[in-house]
Amino acid sequence: MGRPVHIIFLIDALGWEIVESFGFCRNLLHRSAPLDTVLGYSSAAIPSLLTGELPNRHGAWAMYRLAGHESPFRLLRFLPELPHPLERRIRLLVKRMIDRRDLVKGYYDLYDIPLRLLADFDIASRTDPYCPGSLPVESIFDGFESRGLSYRVWTYRTPEAENVRDLLSSIDSSERILFLYTAELDELMHRRGVFHQEVERKLSLYEGFVESIIKKAREAGRPATVNVMSDHGMTDVTKAVDVWGEITRNGYRLGKDYKAFYDSTMARFWCEESVAGGIAELLEESGWGRLLSEEELKMYGCFFEDGSYGRTLFLLSPGLMIVPSFMGREPLAAMHGYDPLDRFSKGCLLTNHPSGALPTSILGIKSFLLGCIEGGTR
Repeated sequence: MGRPVHIIFLIDALGWEIVESFGFCRNLLHRSAPLDTVLGYSSAAIPSLLTGELPNRHGAWAMYRLAGHESPFRLLRFLPELPHPLERRIRLLVKRMIDRRDLVKGYYDLYDIPLRLLADFDIASRTDPYCPGSLPVESIFDGFESRGLSYRVWTYRTPEAENVRDLLSSIDSSERILFLYTAELDELMHRRGVFHQEVERKLSLYEGFVESIIKKAREAGRPATVNVMSDHGMTDVTKAVDVWGEITRNGYRLGKDYKAFYDSTMARFWCEESVAGGIAELLEESGWGRLLSEEELKMYGCFFEDGSYGRTLFLLSPGLMIVPSFMGREPLAAMHGYDPLDRFSKGCLLTNHPSGALPTSILGIKSFLLGCIEGGTR
C-alpha cells in the first residue's frame, strides 16, 4: 500500500442547502455536516476557514477599509466627476498599474467604486491567504510547513479545468496533500441563481472529479482521504433596494456629509454623530435590514476598535441586494454576505474520513484537516 494522499477541495459558496437539495456526492463522501460561517464575504470567510480564527483575530473582514490620507488611491480625489464609461476605463488602468507593481498578492477588484471615493479607502489585506506566513495568525499552510508536510496548492489564478487536470496527475506524485480552491460555482450562481440547471450540471462535474480522484488513488495504491468544503452558502436575490439613493434623497451627500462603502448586502458609514443618527433612523424605517450593534459585532468577531471597517453598519435581510452599490449597477441572481445564522449562509463539509466528530463551523476546519492528516482528530 502506497503513501496516503489527502485531497482538500474548497468550493467557494457551496452551501449546505445546495448540497442537500442536489444530493451532492451523497454516494461518494458518506459523512457530511453544515458549517456555520462568519459575517461578511469571502474576504473574511476564507481566512477564517484557513486559520480557525474570527476576523478580529486574523484582521481581514471586508475587502476595503477606510484609509484616509494613507490610501494608495489618494491622488484620485483630485479627479473631476467623470462619465461612468470613462471612470470604468480609468479604473481598469489603475488596477493594471497595481497588478504590474505587484502591490496586492491576494484577490481584489475595483468593481464599480467611484474613483474620487476610492481615494478614501485601501485594500484591507494585500497578502495571499493560500501562502504560508501571509496572515498574522497561523494558517493551515503554516501548519503544513511546521510539520514538514509536502503539499501543492491550486487557486483561482489558473483556470479550474487546468487545475483539475493537474491535481489528478499529481496523485501519482510524492506530495502528501493536494489543495484545490475554486470560485467558479460562486460566479455561476451570482449569474444564474442557486437552483438553476447550470448549477446542477456544474455539481455533476465536481462529483465526477471527486469520483476520478478516488479511482485514480486506488489505481495508484494510495489510500485517499477526500474533504470537500465551502466557506459560506448562497441566497437567491428576490429584491433590489436603493439604499444609496434613499439616503441621497433625504439630503445626505456622499463624500461631503458622510463617507460610506456600499457593499452588495451591507452598507458601512463614517460620519459626524448628528448625520449618523439621521442615516440610522432612515435605515431602521426602511424595513430592508438592521443596524449592527457593537455587541453584535463583537459576538460575530467583527468589531474593530479603530472603526476602519465602519462606524455605523447596516446589514440587509436575506434575499435583498443593494443596487446600485460599489459592487455594480445591476442586481445579481444570487448573493451571499447575509446574517451568518441564516440557513442559506451555512457552508458545508463532506468527507470520507471514517472517524472523529465533524466540525460545526468553518472555524473548526483547520483543526479537523490537520487531524485527518496526522491520523487522528485534533
